[in-house]
Amino acid sequence: MGLPDLTVDMDGVLCRPVTWFNLVISRDIYRPPALDPHRDRIRSPLARRLIEWRAGQLIRYDWRRPMPLVADGLAGLAEVSRLILLSGRPESSRKATERWLERHRLREYFSEIVLNDRGLSNAAFKLLTLRERGISHHVDDDGRVAYFLATEAPRTVFLIAWRRNAGLPYPPTVHRVHNLVEAADRMRQISESRSRES
Repeated sequence: MGLPDLTVDMDGVLCRPVTWFNLVISRDIYRPPALDPHRDRIRSPLARRLIEWRAGQLIRYDWRRPMPLVADGLAGLAEVSRLILLSGRPESSRKATERWLERHRLREYFSEIVLNDRGLSNAAFKLLTLRERGISHHVDDDGRVAYFLATEAPRTVFLIAWRRNAGLPYPPTVHRVHNLVEAADRMRQISESRSRES
C-alpha cells in the first residue's frame, strides 16, 4: 500500500504572504463555503483580466520568498505522505507557480499541482477537492479553510500559526504548528500510531 495523500497549500505555507501579517486569512467560520461556482465567481471582467494578466502574476507571485524551513518540512512530510500542492490560486497562474517552485527547488516534492480551475472561493475549492479525492490530511494557513475541512469530514489539518488564525474554536483534529517541520513531526507521529494499531 502506498503513502497516503497529503495536500499542501501554497501562500502562507510555502510562500511568504504579500504582507508579513498575512492579512488575507479568513476568520469567518460562521459562513459556510458556497459550493455553487456561480455564486463565488469573479463577476467583473476587468478583475478577471487583472488576475489572469501575465505581468500581474509576475508582480503578484514571483518576488515572494519561501517561508522558513520549507524544504526541510517538505522533505519530512514526503517520507510519510504523497504530497499534492493544492492552492486557491487560479489555474491561469500555473506557469508562475511552477516557476516559483522550480526556482526555490521545491517542485520535486510534489507529485501533482492542483490549482483552482472552478471559479470557487478558496475554502469551497479545497473542500470539494478533498471530498472528491477522499484526502484526509491537509496543511493550510487559513482558519476558515481549516475549520470547514475538519468539520466536514474526519480530517487532520495542520494549520501554520499566524496571528489571524489564532483563537478560533477549531475541532480537535486541527493542529496549529509553527512551520512545516513541526507538521512533518506530527504527521510522522500519526503514521506511527496507525502502524501500531494495525
